[in-house]
Amino acid sequence: MKYYGTKNNKDYGFYLEKFDNSIEITDEYWNELLKEQALGKIIIPFENNVIAIDEKEYSYENDKWIKLSNEEANTKQLKIQNAIRENEILSQLDELDKKRIRAIAEPSLKDENTTWLEYYNSQVTELRKELAEITK
Repeated sequence: MKYYGTKNNKDYGFYLEKFDNSIEITDEYWNELLKEQALGKIIIPFENNVIAIDEKEYSYENDKWIKLSNEEANTKQLKIQNAIRENEILSQLDELDKKRIRAIAEPSLKDENTTWLEYYNSQVTELRKELAEITK
């Protein structure tokens, strides 16, 4: 047998000895949980049990885990995707700023009608539009 819980009201884990408020699980179930964790799930206490979850399907509020509805899970996933894309855009903007500085210092044409600075500025404008849309 294994016991899941926290001894310090902060860090959860598996223990060999029983303690107050611990949840008892079998060795077989413990192995299943570890396999799920290896696949990217997290292990949580939920409704007096221990389960492995996909974090986007649950929310931790007021010191307990709550199962989200499909709509709430989709909204949470969209927020995560938007945050990832926001970081990508900010990184791209930093790179474009460096290129724009270079384009100002060393003016040249990208093609017959467009300078490199104009080209980089148009990319910045598009990225800023996308950033504004996902950070509403």
